[in-house]
Amino acid sequence: MNWINTDTAPDAIIAGSMQLMAGVKLCTGRTITNHPHFENKLLRERTLQVYQMYAKRSPQDVYDILKAMETNYIILEDSICIISPDPDYPYCRLPDQLDLVNGHVLDESTGKIVSGLRPSDWPRFCDAIRLNTPVYNKFFKLVFSNKTFRVYRLK
Repeated sequence: MNWINTDTAPDAIIAGSMQLMAGVKLCTGRTITNHPHFENKLLRERTLQVYQMYAKRSPQDVYDILKAMETNYIILEDSICIISPDPDYPYCRLPDQLDLVNGHVLDESTGKIVSGLRPSDWPRFCDAIRLNTPVYNKFFKLVFSNKTFRVYRLK
């Protein structure tokens, strides 16, 4: 939160998980793309769009979605992106839910096969962006990271 307060403009718009956005709003006063304390159909749809950064989507797709919300920064959480599947609770990870909603084959690590799903043309965005390749760098710049979070500025 200190980094956000000192290194982003007061009018910056930040996207991330709902649980994290509660703290960002409270501790920084920054505008957030999806507010965790309101519940309605439009907010659920908006949150699903923000969460595409945890899905198997192209950098262009994720960028376009976030830019449409006037987002300046995204905060990615490894605890969401690379969490190991729990065999007792299949399909409960956010990435699994996004794969199902988007019609993509689940990661092999889930050990589950669901008929009717197709392979994605792209790897999971939140994991692939860390490789710092030109296709991702065209749209996003890493501006902060620690052992829990990675913050990217949209170009």
